[in-house]
Amino acid sequence: MATNKEKIYKYIQKQFLKDQEDGDDKGVDTEEIVDYLNIKRSNASALLNQLVKENLLEKTTTRPVHYHLSYKICHNAFDDVVGSNNSLAESIRQAKAAINFPGGALPIHIVATPGSGTTYFSKIIIKYAKDQKIIPADATYHEINCLLLEDKPQQLNEELFGKDDNIDLLQRYKNSVVIINHYEKLDSAQIYRINHILDEYKNQNNNLIILSTVPTNENKINIPIQIKLPLFNERPLSEKLTIIEMMFEKQAKNSGKPIIVGSDLVLGLAKHVYDRGFKSLSKLITLASAKAYLRSLDNNESSININHGDLPDTFVFNKTLDVKDFQEAEELINNRERFIFKGNIKENTNDIERRYEEKLYKTLNNKYQNLSQEGLSPEKIQRIVFTRVEKLFNEYGFKRRADNNPRNAETLQELSKIVPQNIINLTSKFLTKASKKLDRKFNHSIFYGLCLHINSVINLGTSSHQEISDLKIIKIRETYPKEYDLTHAFAAQLNEYLHYSFDEEQIINLLMFLIEPKQTKEHPVVLYAMHGKGAAHCLSEVTNKLNDTYNSFAYDMQLNKSLDEVYSELRSLVLKINRGQGIIVIYDMGSFKDIFNRIIDETNIPIRLINIPITLVGLEVTRRALNATNIDDIYHDVLSNLQTWNNNNTANNKQNMIITLCHTGEGGAVQLKDYIEQYSHLQFVVKAMSISDRDVLAKNVQDLRKIYNIRSFIGTYNPNLFGIPFISITKVFENSHKDLDKILSFIPVHSNSSTYDRIYDYYNEELKYTPVDKLKETMPQVLDSLNEQYELNEDQRIGVFTHIVGIIENALSGKPRQQIDINVQKMRALESDFAYLEKVLAPVEKKFNMVFNNSDLYTIAAILKKL
Repeated sequence: MATNKEKIYKYIQKQFLKDQEDGDDKGVDTEEIVDYLNIKRSNASALLNQLVKENLLEKTTTRPVHYHLSYKICHNAFDDVVGSNNSLAESIRQAKAAINFPGGALPIHIVATPGSGTTYFSKIIIKYAKDQKIIPADATYHEINCLLLEDKPQQLNEELFGKDDNIDLLQRYKNSVVIINHYEKLDSAQIYRINHILDEYKNQNNNLIILSTVPTNENKINIPIQIKLPLFNERPLSEKLTIIEMMFEKQAKNSGKPIIVGSDLVLGLAKHVYDRGFKSLSKLITLASAKAYLRSLDNNESSININHGDLPDTFVFNKTLDVKDFQEAEELINNRERFIFKGNIKENTNDIERRYEEKLYKTLNNKYQNLSQEGLSPEKIQRIVFTRVEKLFNEYGFKRRADNNPRNAETLQELSKIVPQNIINLTSKFLTKASKKLDRKFNHSIFYGLCLHINSVINLGTSSHQEISDLKIIKIRETYPKEYDLTHAFAAQLNEYLHYSFDEEQIINLLMFLIEPKQTKEHPVVLYAMHGKGAAHCLSEVTNKLNDTYNSFAYDMQLNKSLDEVYSELRSLVLKINRGQGIIVIYDMGSFKDIFNRIIDETNIPIRLINIPITLVGLEVTRRALNATNIDDIYHDVLSNLQTWNNNNTANNKQNMIITLCHTGEGGAVQLKDYIEQYSHLQFVVKAMSISDRDVLAKNVQDLRKIYNIRSFIGTYNPNLFGIPFISITKVFENSHKDLDKILSFIPVHSNSSTYDRIYDYYNEELKYTPVDKLKETMPQVLDSLNEQYELNEDQRIGVFTHIVGIIENALSGKPRQQIDINVQKMRALESDFAYLEKVLAPVEKKFNMVFNNSDLYTIAAILKKL
């Protein structure tokens, strides 16, 4: 028998449907319920308020109070989708039918051209399914993007059908969202297997399954519900304008400034044809907003004004509309000269995209502030120069040469077809003189680019777009006086011989070719080390030529040289070629490994060794060929022994060890140690150590290396010691503990779950004194506050999180906490940090009834500031 509460709810539902027919929603007051059920007013009011608390009803603030069905009940996720009553009406109807199918949701098949909104539509489907309680609100999300795994067929097969074809993806997950995107990249055999799985699938796991492909795919999966999304370019003009307005509102919200756009520009965006639909439009609006945002900072404006110059030169504004479209556009624009977007928009369903764009504007603002303080940085100037060079190379069809190539006759002959010889000669002399005066070398891209630039200005009447203001021109002139004097003299020389007068802006543009960045982004280099004469150099030469670069080097080990000579030569070579990011050595056999390990110990240069025993294989094959007559016997015998040779060559009798790091050797380091020892099956020794004193750490690690083979460090940041590989703490916790051994063995892992959820799950089992539910109440706010103050990366966030939890656990257990001797100078330097940490951690102290001491605060500050 129905309860009074159930009767009230059904009554209000019926009243709502009746009001809907009349185009109104009057709701129900308490007196009406009293009369309907013949109960006391206080009882009726109590039952109505219970339904409000359960989010089934909403009540007004007027008198008398009226009760309505809640917005969540009356509306659904599809209601706010642009085109829900027009271009997407049929797609939404099919999606609802599939999700609400009796017995469980049917698989959903989306067929759409890239850029039609497949990702967005899938997210709305998932939200609707959660709202309808078809899947749990916290259902996990498992996506296989066949496009990204196209070049990894084995991994793709394992993702789809399980390792050794034992458990497919639908069997692996329960109460989850399972998505297979871009399945047009699968072959017919894989499609057949998926069709078979879906035919047998009874949805006992309560999953929501979504598959997507492109319309041109002929090998489609057999699913009754097939949703076709319309092309963005074919959607009605009204929908396009609404989408554009929403995108600008989002940019206004993320940038923190109103955005003003002329009506003609908004209409031009709506009329434009986009090769990748939503993706192209979104990119266009984001880049235009970012460009205008920088200009607003430069001009100290409170709003962002977007003009035609913020869009690419290829953008067409004046596309002709037919009469019907013209009338619709006039009606939609409604005589407005401009649109003003103030950021009045609900949170986007794509949180990752929202956070990215918020960070974009924050980064732009920070970079601008840095440039305002320093004038214009050399790095910025170099980017401007090379953008100009690349543009000129593309315009002229001139092939850009690698920096190591000389200005040989062939190259200059190619250049002289485009640039007059007198410009080439003058530019060459100018750079030679500048090289001596400034004591630096100019790479050949600068030479070619400068020749092309001068030719385009003098002979073609073109110039680069002005990138810097008058104030910054003055700043550059003051910051680089030598470069300015050289360039001014060069401009006078060009005027004398070529009769062209350069204005001040053009002289600054020439000067910018001379400015060298303070730091350049370096990369690891490759070193071939082989026995014999010339083998390594030939491999290096071929590698450099095919890559059109110069980042591989060679060492040929003469057979008559002693090991001491080889060591001395290799050590000098390593010091010479290292560019700061380490060296990957490819060697053939012998004592190279021991020599390089010795160099690692002495220089601390990161060196990674790859053994490819080609010489050893050649020796073995040759030996067997001299003693056998059957070619296949030799062939198969050698192949069967290849793995053995590799294993013997890399064998190490020392036991493997992993070192976990934090600033005290306790806290996060111990948590990591316990985690690895609990879930890893590799039987590595795990040691927790302190990173606070680098010299002590280095000495301890050096002692341990005599006994153990140190496989890796794990922590918040890389100590860069002895070339030992580093594994981020984020990498450990963002993946399942089932994948821990892969991570420790440096095998790629496909991550698909929340880092902090995994840490909380682990803490639920491991923490003895610290309630995890209290951590969930306090730590998110702590991390947000710390991130706001210190702009932490993910490793630092997880590192400080696990470290604080370690401190709490030790404090609650009664275990003595480490006392660090902090001198007066350090305390004074960290005074403001301590004050901030005390404020941020106060809720944690109150919640757990404990106090963070100065040693605790110092170690936390050390992680935050990378001390």
